[in-house]
Amino acid sequence: MSGPKPEWLKKHFPWEQKSLLVNGRSMAYIDEGDPSGPPVLLLSGNPTWGFLYRFMIPTIIEAGYRAIAPDWIGAGYSDKPRIDASLTLAHHTADLVSLMDQLELRNFVIVGQDWGGPQGMGAALQRIERMAAGVFMNTWFYTDYVGQFHSTPFPWTSWLSPLVGQYFHKRIKTLSHGGPSVTTQRGMTEDEARAYHHIFDETDSDHVVLTWPRTIPLQKGDRGWDTMQAIQDRLPELKDIPILLLWGPEDEVFPIEYAHHMKKLLPHAEGPIEFDKGRHFIQDDRGADMAPVIVEFLNRKLGGDQ
Repeated sequence: MSGPKPEWLKKHFPWEQKSLLVNGRSMAYIDEGDPSGPPVLLLSGNPTWGFLYRFMIPTIIEAGYRAIAPDWIGAGYSDKPRIDASLTLAHHTADLVSLMDQLELRNFVIVGQDWGGPQGMGAALQRIERMAAGVFMNTWFYTDYVGQFHSTPFPWTSWLSPLVGQYFHKRIKTLSHGGPSVTTQRGMTEDEARAYHHIFDETDSDHVVLTWPRTIPLQKGDRGWDTMQAIQDRLPELKDIPILLLWGPEDEVFPIEYAHHMKKLLPHAEGPIEFDKGRHFIQDDRGADMAPVIVEFLNRKLGGDQ
């Protein structure tokens, strides 16, 4: 998806879409709030884009922070290459590092869910001297725990097989035209669902939606394993960096056991704080309730009200 936002979308997501060239491709993002405030990177995952944070952005801005919500290459309003080699965990991480460097972000906060967790953490570790805090929701960035969803034949491993995966993801667009609109716990209007789906309307524009699942490392040798393991190995370096865990306990993809394992790896982290009626896309289900919790945490850990 490229070009200006359609008129019908602006009432739901009014912020200006900007773009930068990262590693040869256009990466879209919104950048709102006080330019001198601590930057808060709002990182989504599969199959979403910055729209996922629409209920949280106003609260973060009003608290004096700078809200930056990028769309990963392959998703949202960013360029959509049709080749896996441009959409690996390492590439997404490098793209975010490029964005952070070009925007000259200092004292940044990573807020990540789903793929926003490992890709955000991977980038933060490459610029750890600039990282101020991290907030993680329904995500993972380790190789030594695999939950039931990712280890059962249906739907997960079936979705990834060469023929069945192409059918589910390319022919009937299970995720690119589903995802948040299928799992919503609060209910969703037709326009809200359309906002998530329209970015993948163009033929074969949803290549990343299948590449991301195929990049989840379940055993040594899998695509993404070495990159994810490198992230896990460096987690002790975060011992002095404030971390907050927020969780939607009704998520079947990353249930609360993932948060408990994360707590073992980051024992100084606060939480997990559970938000009921929150499924995988917790920002959509409970974003308005989570944003004040994030702001309170950041105010307390980063030196008071902004």
